[in-house]
Amino acid sequence: MRLEELVNDRYCRLNENDLLIWGYIQTHKRECCDIAIEELAKKCCISRTTISRFTQKLGFSGFREFKIRLQMEREGDAIQREILLDHVCKNFEKSIDEAKNTDMNSICESIYSARRLFVYGTGEVQDAAAKMVKRMFLNADKLFVALYGRSELIMATENLGPEDFVMLISLSGENELAINAAKRLKSQGVSTLSITKLSDNTLSGLCDRNLYIRTDILMNRAGVTFETGSSYFNLIEILCIRYLMYIRKIESEK
Repeated sequence: MRLEELVNDRYCRLNENDLLIWGYIQTHKRECCDIAIEELAKKCCISRTTISRFTQKLGFSGFREFKIRLQMEREGDAIQREILLDHVCKNFEKSIDEAKNTDMNSICESIYSARRLFVYGTGEVQDAAAKMVKRMFLNADKLFVALYGRSELIMATENLGPEDFVMLISLSGENELAINAAKRLKSQGVSTLSITKLSDNTLSGLCDRNLYIRTDILMNRAGVTFETGSSYFNLIEILCIRYLMYIRKIESEK
């Protein structure tokens, strides 16, 4: 059990001074790995006996054993950060390589022939990606209407048909609003493209074509996860470049 978990587990046993000690240690972990108990007592304006009692409440024999655990956790966290960074960077490379090697001709053809173009993102990062789609494709003289919020998505999908194209950007591919929109668009014969993380998900199963990104969970706090999202933007740039290449090919064949 990590120190943070020990503190939470035994929180009811801790008094105001204990929490003061823990607050200082949390914000000065490097310093506290080497600090003497007398120095820590001075910084917290309490007695060394109070610090010893605090560590004993957490199950340690004393401050020395507590410092050993603190140092081990700090070193372990540093190793984990290095491993995570390496893994995230490798996944960025994989996402770019996969996008580069994906056949996007049918997607480009649908965009080229569409009467109207729409894009919708299910969250903040996805909405930013949707706005990037709009901005990037303006360079190719294609106007994507970036939809924002539930009402805009519902209103926009009411009168679409086979000559229209909708791009739905999600992380998990399990967003209820996006799934309901995809079902409606499918029934209306609208050409659809999903962009989600690499997984077997409901949204990709409902859309005509699919593009995927790789993600990594960077943190999970209070039940909320944060995953990498920059691969959305790399993928969108590659899609736009592919579309520009598609246009040039058509023009050269005329």
